[in-house]
Amino acid sequence: RMNAVTTTPPVGGAPAAPRHRRPPLRTAGLVALVTLRELFRRRGAIALALLLPLTFYLAQIDTHWTALRLLSIGLGWAAATLGLFTAVSSRPVDRRLAASGASPTALVAGRLVAILTLGWTIAGLYAVLVQLTIGDKLIHPAAVAPMLLVTVAVAAPLGPVAAALVPRDLEGALLLLAVMALQLLVDPTADWTRVLPLWSTRELSSYIVEELGSGAGDYLCRGLAHGAGFAVGLTALTWLLGAWRLRVV
Repeated sequence: RMNAVTTTPPVGGAPAAPRHRRPPLRTAGLVALVTLRELFRRRGAIALALLLPLTFYLAQIDTHWTALRLLSIGLGWAAATLGLFTAVSSRPVDRRLAASGASPTALVAGRLVAILTLGWTIAGLYAVLVQLTIGDKLIHPAAVAPMLLVTVAVAAPLGPVAAALVPRDLEGALLLLAVMALQLLVDPTADWTRVLPLWSTRELSSYIVEELGSGAGDYLCRGLAHGAGFAVGLTALTWLLGAWRLRVV
């Protein structure tokens, strides 16, 4: 597959016509709108994003601390998978848009904004559900919404990164599933687990459900700092990979 579009001058030595540059913000907004429309046409993908975390949550609702962690990890997998499918399916279109003058940065940003918008909307719905069902059992129920928002912010760029590492969406979905399963199975107190993208979710969920005494603030700060760092780092990596893939030679 070609990772770049090569343009050649016309016969006779005349210079090629310059490409028309579109305003980046306008391009990003249009790409985000089109991506959302395409996602809503894929009803199966939306159902997956809504029902998979809900299934995890309801299956363990009697043990609310496990239910909350499964909900957040399931939401992270759903957001990452939506980002993966979007990145894979948009490759041919993005190459044509880049060749016609669209900014690669605007294309990457527009699709990421669409995934974040959808993911944060779903996260808000789940935050309300948690408050209505197990809110009275939590130590810090107000932190549920920030935890789910941070989870989506980390997971949304993780999908395009996985799409850059594997050629097709099936392999990418399995890779993301392995990452999320590892996130659930490992001991979060081990130092090496901080390299996992959703380690912040485990810290924030501990802050929400456990009586930590004077150390509660440390869990909150560590979780937010880790989540913000991974969100920024994965977003920057997504941009770098997208800009390289869509460069025009």
